Amino acid sequence: MSVTAPDASGVEAPFDGAAAVAAPALDFSGAVLFDPARIIEGEVGEGEGAPASARCAALLTDHSFGDVARFFADRATAWRGAVEAIRLHHRTAGRPKRREIIVVSDDPRLPPVLAQDAGVRRIPEDEAAIEAAMGANVAALLLAPASIDAGLRFLPGFLLAAARQAADEYGVVLMFDETDAGLGRTGMAFAHEWRGVAPDVMVIDGLPGEAEDGEGASALVLSARLARSLPASLLLLGEDAAAGLLPVLAAAFVPGFETRVQEIGWKLEDRLATLRWHRPDLFTDTTGTGLVQGLVCAGPAASLTEALAERGLFARPLGNVLAMLPPLTVTEAEISAAGDIIDAVVAAIPPA
Repeated sequence: MSVTAPDASGVEAPFDGAAAVAAPALDFSGAVLFDPARIIEGEVGEGEGAPASARCAALLTDHSFGDVARFFADRATAWRGAVEAIRLHHRTAGRPKRREIIVVSDDPRLPPVLAQDAGVRRIPEDEAAIEAAMGANVAALLLAPASIDAGLRFLPGFLLAAARQAADEYGVVLMFDETDAGLGRTGMAFAHEWRGVAPDVMVIDGLPGEAEDGEGASALVLSARLARSLPASLLLLGEDAAAGLLPVLAAAFVPGFETRVQEIGWKLEDRLATLRWHRPDLFTDTTGTGLVQGLVCAGPAASLTEALAERGLFARPLGNVLAMLPPLTVTEAEISAAGDIIDAVVAAIPPA
């Protein structure tokens, strides 16, 4: 069965040649971070006379560990800037052999933009593995505090703390990938804030904004000591695209926004927990934080996802996890409507 996402009007598109049904679609697939029509006005960093890129940067640095933020039109440039800054930082300090980037992840796949770099390798998510990996050639440790692509996974605080300790002890850089959960998806500005561990460098891909290849803008946030090594030749995001990104960042950091995401995330979590207890034959657990939530299914989630899409609810299947990733501007009524759709779909499935 072929299922398509809702179009720009929010009306579910037809599938398999069936006639279109003009019914509002609920996109809980994670494709939409903010509904532009519901963006809450917020502070926009530096004064009205400053360029949009500077105002975007001020918002990120004012609400993160960072001292410097830069924006790029594609993820490859952001990641290349991070890696080059880290390696130049070590060369400048008289440690030219420190070029190796250690990716701490149980996912065997390396980030695509780093996969071709011979100086990048992966180790398991394990304290002992981090300690064993430390050596004279290590430049940085890279971790994703929250991950969606490989399932809804949140690294435990002890692992982030172990990475921070190793980075400090051996003089390497700690880098976090906040692409999947940054800008408030988990109820905090960035997922690592739940653990109380800050990095030296942070990359955020896929920010809402216009980019030539359509993949969204990317941000690189650095501490002052790393920012000095950032290459000056990197092509930055244009001012027009930065102007489109500015209201989104302002909305993400408006006072009270994180609290709202936490509260409405609890409502989504409660609704999913109720579903889980009503149908233990279909769902074995719930998982997630904030508006990164999911139902752990007894089998693959793909067929259930398709059945939900036919009724206008777009979720994301991640193996056996039915991921529910609504826009951060989702309403209680929409969460209730999504729960009703899941109720109706699972009611038609006979108990095992």
